[in-house]
Amino acid sequence: MSNFSENDVHEHLYATGLETVIVDCPEFDTPEGESISAIDQRSDEYDFQLWRIIKARAFAKLERLHGTIRYGTFSGSKVNLPTDKTRPMELDLIGTHEDGLFILELKVERSAERNAFSELFAYSNYIAGIFAMSGHQDITNVLAANLDNKITKQAFLYDLLINERDIIVYTPSFPDGNLESLQLDLYLPSDDDFRHFTNELLSHDAMACVVISFDDLDGWFDSAEKYGSLNGWTKDHLSALSGYAAQLMEAERLHGFCFIRKPWQEIPRFYRNSLFICALNPFRIAEPARADALLSQLKESERASFLETPELAFDGRLIRLAQRAVKDCLTHDYRAEVETPYWGAIVVESQEVVFTHNFAFRPTGILREAYLDYLNDLYAREAAGDGWGEDVSTLKINEVNNWMRAWMFMEGCGFKAGEALDDQADDDSTEFKAEA
Repeated sequence: MSNFSENDVHEHLYATGLETVIVDCPEFDTPEGESISAIDQRSDEYDFQLWRIIKARAFAKLERLHGTIRYGTFSGSKVNLPTDKTRPMELDLIGTHEDGLFILELKVERSAERNAFSELFAYSNYIAGIFAMSGHQDITNVLAANLDNKITKQAFLYDLLINERDIIVYTPSFPDGNLESLQLDLYLPSDDDFRHFTNELLSHDAMACVVISFDDLDGWFDSAEKYGSLNGWTKDHLSALSGYAAQLMEAERLHGFCFIRKPWQEIPRFYRNSLFICALNPFRIAEPARADALLSQLKESERASFLETPELAFDGRLIRLAQRAVKDCLTHDYRAEVETPYWGAIVVESQEVVFTHNFAFRPTGILREAYLDYLNDLYAREAAGDGWGEDVSTLKINEVNNWMRAWMFMEGCGFKAGEALDDQADDDSTEFKAEA
């Protein structure tokens, strides 16, 4: 990459500081108020795609980090981190910036491999361990290296968006061929990187689904309707259950959603209440090329179970979460029954999710972030007079928790399903059944 040793570059960077070597990023040099849109501005039609939403979110985060790291101050160089082993870990550079602490790992003699991130996070976790209860976003991770291979680029996006770490990458270069010309350019993933990252998320098949069903509880939630609408206390109490389930999903870093389903009063069903918990099952979206490279090295008799076992175990994880939500929220030992239907089929079955009240929708993880970015973009366009006349609630939270709006979002992003959702919900209603 260069004629300079890593130590020479290290010492020069430590002596001159980040503000001297980090260069401006033209992609973020936009007029005040303008942002990267999740919607294709070149199209006259309402055309949004999930990868655009993910890109907009990633760029907003990187712009924030870039704006503070470039003015950061080094506090130490080649810091030894004592371990139980004889040789301590050596952290390249550590310092402070507007958002707190940062650590920097430098790689100039070769392109960064996946283990560059592993080393960076090992140092970050060590520092975080000094401060009890600190999290992924309390320490900013800076990698100065070239990202030349696909696996490393995807690892960066995964840590940035899925693991929600504060991480930023700069590529070192020497425009004048001498050490003093060192500059660090902000690395930004390409559109193709974002397309590849989101490609496997665009399917109901990737969703694991758990449904936990239970009886009405007299005086707290029931199936009585007036002009086709549930009473307020029923919706309030069951919405609280869904909200708590979403908190548990967030705590376990699950990416999906939950909601409450009640069948219409005239529809016969043994249990009158169901909590749906749906999350992207990572073991259903394994990248074929990388999975095959691994499987080919395993015993042939174990290859099928190697993928099937964790996929089923993930369902078990959702079951335990659903059971805990009911246990923690309803009466002591309240009876409930659990099933694991195939979401791709149930979502287009009229008896399951159309002739029903569906409310208290709560998105989590990356789906929450993408959905909120989409809603904010939609509201901004409508406010500017550039929208499509969308009928949305004045309060955004009503759309955040609206099942029908969420369904439209997923469908628009490329989630594939049938034609079962013809019924329209009233204005701010989060149910398929029309409210008076």
